[in-house]
Amino acid sequence: MKEENIMKKLPFICLSALCAASIGLSAWSLVRSYKADPSEYAMYVGTNDKETYQLEMDLDVARGIVHNTLMDHFSDGFTMYDAKGVWRDEKGVVTLEYSFVCILEDVEKAEVYKAADELLAKLNQSTILVVENAVRKIDFYRG
Repeated sequence: MKEENIMKKLPFICLSALCAASIGLSAWSLVRSYKADPSEYAMYVGTNDKETYQLEMDLDVARGIVHNTLMDHFSDGFTMYDAKGVWRDEKGVVTLEYSFVCILEDVEKAEVYKAADELLAKLNQSTILVVENAVRKIDFYRG
């Protein structure tokens, strides 16, 4: 008699187990993909030497250094474009500086600063501007 009751309930038990497993896997996937604070970072990397305030290396060499350094840290990719910065130094002299603006999406903050440390040394910079923007959602749209 007990065996007959179990056999009647077997489809329900199997369906319940399947649903529980599916919900569990979906929840695990969501937990793995969720980041509490997705951020976008923008790095403004200048090219003027920190002592002379002049461009001391070929601009294409500097561009290659920035590109290769960021690829070492962010192999999934980034956006980089050329810019011209203008700033006033501590003596009040207006200085023009070729710069690279690098947009980094869905990356770890610590890795952004590791890359910035390397670029400071490689390009002989005193500072690199890092801007962090909290975003509501990051979506790599695929159509």
